[in-house]
Amino acid sequence: MDTQFFLAANSGRGFVSRYEGFPGEGAFLHILKGGPGTGKSSFLKRIRAAASARGFDTESILCSGDPDSLDGLSIPALGLAWADGTAPHALEPKAFGADADYVNLGRFCRPLDAAARARVGELNRAYKARYRDAYALLRAALALEEAGNRPAAEAELAAAEESVRQRLAAFPETDGQRGRRITRFLSAVSCKGLLRLDGTEEMLCKQMLPLPGGPAALDRASELAVERGLRPICCPRPLNPDELEAVLLPEAGVGFFSPEKESRESVLRDAVLRRTTERLREAKRLHDELEAAYHPFVDFAALTAFTEDCLQGLFGAKA
Repeated sequence: MDTQFFLAANSGRGFVSRYEGFPGEGAFLHILKGGPGTGKSSFLKRIRAAASARGFDTESILCSGDPDSLDGLSIPALGLAWADGTAPHALEPKAFGADADYVNLGRFCRPLDAAARARVGELNRAYKARYRDAYALLRAALALEEAGNRPAAEAELAAAEESVRQRLAAFPETDGQRGRRITRFLSAVSCKGLLRLDGTEEMLCKQMLPLPGGPAALDRASELAVERGLRPICCPRPLNPDELEAVLLPEAGVGFFSPEKESRESVLRDAVLRRTTERLREAKRLHDELEAAYHPFVDFAALTAFTEDCLQGLFGAKA
């Protein structure tokens, strides 16, 4: 089983990363370093394919800007994970060698010549300009959304809390042993539009139940789950990561989401998000060109040999 999430968001508050909580307690993280086009996503996909072929469950972290690209991977049974640690979600070990180390894929790229340096500079400026445009639009979309929001009524919150309590009644309260929250994005504003990973919900939860009361009700649902010793997966909203859009409780086979009511503001917000998608699509096209500019300088044969050695070290055989 491969469970997919995002760990960053293109939001109305700028780029927001939650990579600092990945992969979780007790796992060792390999932080990938290397520029565009140096094979970070392909390296992760090779490991995922080899793990899947051997029956290991995995967790894939998709790129929030380009969901076809892989930015992270965890193999829980092995206690190992990998993540792209380059900007904009730069990562460093908390204690090098104890909880994480580096994998330098950039070493397979030789220095660029003068023509390539000029082209790379041009493409860097162009794709980053598209992201600046996208973030301006995202700020406008968030302002529209917030203008249409109303605070949850106390009666709504009380009803939501009672609904969650009933669902959790089968799980006895632990004697002082609390669970812990896990943060993952279920949705992203990407080059493919506002993308929600419905397959992940279906994989982890038999039921997804609407919970009136908005983000405040979802916050309370996660608190109740933690009190019961469960591990709720708290999913921030991509437009405003300070608020939740869903809480998944795989141990209970159920999840909760906040239903949205259509309003004039939400219709306008969606129109702005469509314009945002256009800018992100343009940014992806330019970033693809940027990666292609690096490819003539990457020793892919050496990178492939390195990948094969890594797979043999992990699984005992090349894959």
